[in-house]
Amino acid sequence: MSTLTSRAAAATLALTASLTCAASHAAWRVDSGQSTFSFTTTKAAKPGAAAIEEVQTFRQIDGSVGDDGKLVFDVELASVETNIGLRNDRLKDMLFKVADHPRAVFTGTVDMRRVRALRAGESADMDVSGQLAVSGETRPITASVRVVRLANGALSVGTRVPVVVNLKDYGLQDEVEALRVLMNLDVLSSAAPVSFTVMLKPQK
Repeated sequence: MSTLTSRAAAATLALTASLTCAASHAAWRVDSGQSTFSFTTTKAAKPGAAAIEEVQTFRQIDGSVGDDGKLVFDVELASVETNIGLRNDRLKDMLFKVADHPRAVFTGTVDMRRVRALRAGESADMDVSGQLAVSGETRPITASVRVVRLANGALSVGTRVPVVVNLKDYGLQDEVEALRVLMNLDVLSSAAPVSFTVMLKPQK
């Protein structure tokens, strides 16, 4: 087995273990149907043309927050939705290569003292730092979020400002370039601002 394959296998096992552990001790779990996750792409068709920004989404997200504040949040990359079927397929197959890397996973820790101190209707702004794994590569990242405690005990967690994710940091620069050439674009940015609003429901 090659070193690269070994690293990818080890990363997959570690992420799977994290997901299993978090799920078994979850205090809150993501309700995908009431959550949104979007990213903005930037492109230009020809030199000198105005840049075009488009908002894309992922339809399936999952994750949990444990009693100890451990957070696991993952996105099913195959659920990408750009409102153009062919573009969906290109992103899944050429960029994300979902057959080998089906998920993007963020792991971090939340300050549970501040979360548990919230009363219904109250909110708290905090920075959540952790690790984001995409396509077998893991990098540190920080999200500035607002946590709102709802009357039913659920939490609404949303980005205060977008989190900029640069795919070059995850070794995907060649994939971005291949897409740019295929789409006959002058510019296709590898950096994408990411925004989300996640509904976390309490677990009994």
